[in-house]
Amino acid sequence: MDPMDSIIRVYDQNMKKLAYLQNAFDIGYDLALNELWLASFSLPADDPKNIYCQPFNYVEIFDGKERIELFRIMPSSLTRNMKGVIAYQCEHVLATLLDDVMFKYHQIGGDSIGTVQVLRYILDRQTTGRWQIQECDFDRRFEYKWENENLLAALYSVPEVFDEAYRWEFDTTGTIWRLKLKKLPTKFKADIMYSKNMLEIKKTVDSTKVVTRLYCLGYGEGDNQLGIESVNGGVPYLEANTTTYGIKASILTDRRFESPETLKAYGLSVLNELKNPYKSYQVKAIDLHRKSPEKFEKFFPGDIVRIVDKQDDIIEDLPIVSVVKSDVRGNPGAINIEVANKSKDIAGTITDLASRTRINEVYAQGATNQMVIPFADNADPDHPAVMKVYIPDTMVRINKCILNFQFEAFRAYSKAVGGGGASTESTSAGGNSSQTSSASLGKIQTSINTEWGITLPGTPDIIHDSGEHNHGIRNGSKLALADGGYVYFYESGKHGHLLDTPHEHDIEIPEHEHTVDIPAHTHTVTFADHTHDLEFGIYQGETADMVSIRVDGNLLPDIEEDQDIDVVPYMSVDSSGKINRNTWHTIEIIPDKMTRVAANIFLQIFTQSRGGGDY
Repeated sequence: MDPMDSIIRVYDQNMKKLAYLQNAFDIGYDLALNELWLASFSLPADDPKNIYCQPFNYVEIFDGKERIELFRIMPSSLTRNMKGVIAYQCEHVLATLLDDVMFKYHQIGGDSIGTVQVLRYILDRQTTGRWQIQECDFDRRFEYKWENENLLAALYSVPEVFDEAYRWEFDTTGTIWRLKLKKLPTKFKADIMYSKNMLEIKKTVDSTKVVTRLYCLGYGEGDNQLGIESVNGGVPYLEANTTTYGIKASILTDRRFESPETLKAYGLSVLNELKNPYKSYQVKAIDLHRKSPEKFEKFFPGDIVRIVDKQDDIIEDLPIVSVVKSDVRGNPGAINIEVANKSKDIAGTITDLASRTRINEVYAQGATNQMVIPFADNADPDHPAVMKVYIPDTMVRINKCILNFQFEAFRAYSKAVGGGGASTESTSAGGNSSQTSSASLGKIQTSINTEWGITLPGTPDIIHDSGEHNHGIRNGSKLALADGGYVYFYESGKHGHLLDTPHEHDIEIPEHEHTVDIPAHTHTVTFADHTHDLEFGIYQGETADMVSIRVDGNLLPDIEEDQDIDVVPYMSVDSSGKINRNTWHTIEIIPDKMTRVAANIFLQIFTQSRGGGDY
């Protein structure tokens, strides 16, 4: 035997190797499927290496030459007895995820986010990033929500809703610890039978916890508690094996779930565990792998083994749910194995769900609220009264949305104005116009005495080309006078004659008319700057007789005023048929004439006790 076989190595919290514990004894481990693994060892009280076994330091546990896993020393499990022995209890280093929490509310998942992203989201919350996701055989699109939860509980909750068996696997050999979420194998890996490796077998069948009808309830309370009806054909329960065992009903209540799809998936996984009696085999066996590892398979949680007991007619292939060794150095071949059709300790049994009350106490639930939203305004057929109601995403359920309204006389707040000065009747003309005037005057007599003259132009145009003329007598002719003698005749040259002729004219104007065309034109009137004083008051007008109502654009059937109208069926919804959240919903009241609308909306809702802000 190699002296280093099964020797424990001790490391500080920075993974610096401190010592080998050669004197350690009673080295044991308990490896349970999908639970936190445990280990233990003892040292003599006077062993100087006890100084290295401080709480939260790490220890590597070996079974022979084979490394089991890395554990950390638990602070509350150090025991000193009368024999001078100190016993140490350890937990797998996955427990380091207990050191960090998801403070307040966290939500992730849905159609666009797969399982790997959810696991990374959880591991990203580590204060010291020890763990990373390495492999994941699942890609589910469930929605997850946590509040004030430690990281390990959040991590374990992710695959709880799966309808397939799974197991967590680890690799803690490096500086970064790797995590794997794997599907359970379906083929048996080893067998256990008398005359080979089985010393003793104990069969347990527990039918007391069989459930064939499971009612599923999630977030909320009373009538506002989440159920699965919306995703389960209106039925609030799931059923399985009712023909075999009859109806055995139970209620699953887990307020962590706020999505009906995720709640149903979780309910199916729980029902799959509870629909058959719990059947297990506790086997005391010989670990042949420790003796001949190349010939015999190692027993490991989640592996399928075949149980063969011909005397009791038992041949079953079942998964290993736990592997326990109590002394890997003193009795290395002794091993206790439990195989079962399900893990009796897996989070999902009704008993375990009852213990979740402590967890649910730190989950914010919510409360039922009632509120009235008043509204009053004038309206007419072209200007409806518009009410807006905001529905936030924290409003988990809308129980009621009732509209009540009444018509009142149209209301105005000013009646008239004081006079402002001059006024004008017209400022423009719209086109051509004709106006006609007529006269009946028959005769007009006028007497005028006027002295007037005519001045001939300088160049006459009758005989000569000048204004001179000779009256037919050549210039220079001698003219005999009657009394003897003679005179010479000369042209007179340019001259004029002044005539004075008194006279009158008679003008007769017959009856006649005048037509005047006025083209299209405008007049510009300018008023000086001035003000009018308002006369304030409350004055009432007419009241509407009929009304139309639209809710988010949907027309309601014929209604009358002063009725309680349920508007929920007319509000806009999302693809799942739920009323749209994070949006304003509009109610339009359209009267047939001018009126005043007095309305109220009554809301009964269930809302979450979260939403950010502290104002």
